[in-house]
Amino acid sequence: MAMNDEETVALVAGGHTFGKAHGAGDPKLVGREPEAAPLEQMGLGWKNSLGSGVGIDTTSSGIEGAWKPNPTQWDMGYFDMLFGYEWELVKSGWRSTVAGKKRQTRTHGSRRARPSKKHAPMMTTADLSLRF
Repeated sequence: MAMNDEETVALVAGGHTFGKAHGAGDPKLVGREPEAAPLEQMGLGWKNSLGSGVGIDTTSSGIEGAWKPNPTQWDMGYFDMLFGYEWELVKSGWRSTVAGKKRQTRTHGSRRARPSKKHAPMMTTADLSLRF
């Protein structure tokens, strides 16, 4: 992408400061890649047969979770989480559609108690590459 380190951090941190990773739908419900789709579907993205195919029915990486406790607030929470905790690589297993996907979760030795699994902030390995 021909971006320097500062531009890369700005792009990733800006996107992860607001929102969450989503897309824990069943990958079997996603059609062929757009270039190999039937002619009438080309240029329309991936066909997703899960519910409406958008919003809560989105299917993407399979990694599900927020990068910070308040994903709808524009603040420094992403950096607070990234640098304020230690992280460990785990396989998801709390929901059948995301079971086996790898993500980072806070270790038990982190400075604050871990919240419930449902709301536990997560990071991807790409996020941690910004730190290390």
